[in-house]
Amino acid sequence: MANFGAGPVPRDTLDYFRGKDLRVGFDYQDVWGQEHAHAFTVAKAMKLDILDDIRSGLDEALAEGKTFRDFARDVKPKLQQKGWWGVKEEIDPNTGERREVQLGSPRRLKTIYQSNLRSARAAGQWQRIQHTKESLPYLLYELGPSENHRDEHVKWAGTLLPVDHPWWRDHMPPNGYGCKCRVRQVSQVEAERLDRDGVRDPRAEIETDPETGLPTGRRVRRTMPVRREPPPTQTVSYTNRRTGEMVQVDQGLHPAWASNPGQDRVRVLRDRMTAKLDTADQRLAKATTRDVMASPILDQWVTRPDGELPAGVVDRRAQSALSATTQVVRLSPDTFSKQARQHADLAIDDYRQLPDIVSGGILIGQDDRTLVAFRSRPGDTRNRWWKVVIKRTGDAQRLYVVSYQKADDRELRRIRRQGKVLRAVEQ
Repeated sequence: MANFGAGPVPRDTLDYFRGKDLRVGFDYQDVWGQEHAHAFTVAKAMKLDILDDIRSGLDEALAEGKTFRDFARDVKPKLQQKGWWGVKEEIDPNTGERREVQLGSPRRLKTIYQSNLRSARAAGQWQRIQHTKESLPYLLYELGPSENHRDEHVKWAGTLLPVDHPWWRDHMPPNGYGCKCRVRQVSQVEAERLDRDGVRDPRAEIETDPETGLPTGRRVRRTMPVRREPPPTQTVSYTNRRTGEMVQVDQGLHPAWASNPGQDRVRVLRDRMTAKLDTADQRLAKATTRDVMASPILDQWVTRPDGELPAGVVDRRAQSALSATTQVVRLSPDTFSKQARQHADLAIDDYRQLPDIVSGGILIGQDDRTLVAFRSRPGDTRNRWWKVVIKRTGDAQRLYVVSYQKADDRELRRIRRQGKVLRAVEQ
């Protein structure tokens, strides 16, 4: 049995793996695409205790740097004892059909080990990339040490794009089962050198003797030019035979891997955290919201707005005026898209101001569902303001930013005359 070494993984990599929920599934397509960011599953592992044994073994292997051989040696007896090993007849819960299926085997354990290790490492790497992208603003797609590379992955090799380029949403390695491709973070200086010199092609040719035409046995390394634009996309369609869902992915991507584990995990953690803020202590909710809006979470979200961000926390008086069940104000993708069209002058750093505007600005109630917050713009000597309009949903369960823009004194005076002042000065 091959001995695949891992080495202890960084903390952020381990956190990604430990943050997953257990999800039983009969077929690998029962848990699909981005769901893998929050669900740990093994096809045909239909009992939670079996799934938990596998996950516990993986957790220990990742934390302690155990090799595949060590992982398999520890997990195999537990699975055999519980009957999850070899070929057996099982009932497909979707169809009620009794089928002969492969349960545990050395090959399956190897796939489980490698897939989880690589996706967890990719998620951890993505978080580190976000923290260092100012000094290392580019990613270079590189082929791994495989003997045989997928043709499409060879075409992607040498692609050099900014860290936040949309291409990395789908093409962050690994890009399929057994894929060993990788990305390397690159500085501006190195990017210019690569433009000039190219990158090393890991595929080596055997040198041929010019006189005899016979191979000499020496391997000749080659270089390839870097690509500063995303490779042409050749879209293919896949249908999930379990759900009927159809997805389109770039040829060369396996639909189960056509995502960015790091981006997906950030979304999952953000959504879980936002849900918890509704019942959190007000001080904690405010601090958490500021942390989110000041972090790379916002940077990633604006490039691909999906789900909602916590944009601020109103005080108890404002909550009471709106008869709302929450103090947390959310920013939705729809509002952000509208803002991008109507107020394109707003930069990402402007959105980082939202928590302070909502929590500490002049606050005026327009009606029983609408609040307007004003806060002076830092460094502006002409008495200019930020203006945020907040609305309560009809069921009183949520508060949303519906408008965010620059305003002047005249606008502030008009809103004051028409509404009820809940907070007269900035805090």
